[in-house]
Amino acid sequence: MYRATFFLVLGFLLFLFGFLALILMLVGLKLSFLVFIDAPGPAFGLAVRLVMIFGGVVMMYVSRSKFER
Repeated sequence: MYRATFFLVLGFLLFLFGFLALILMLVGLKLSFLVFIDAPGPAFGLAVRLVMIFGGVVMMYVSRSKFER
């Protein structure tokens, strides 16, 4: 149970920071601790933000799923 809760919170934070970084990028701002994402280029930064959003949603979905063993 604790592992599922951990991954749920981690997925939510990944989604939240990815979405927030994407919105701020559209208006020309950056989160200070995510500045390194844009170092290779803006297209790479956009791709990383989209992967953060998608990965966070997938982590939340998988953590809430019940798998039969």
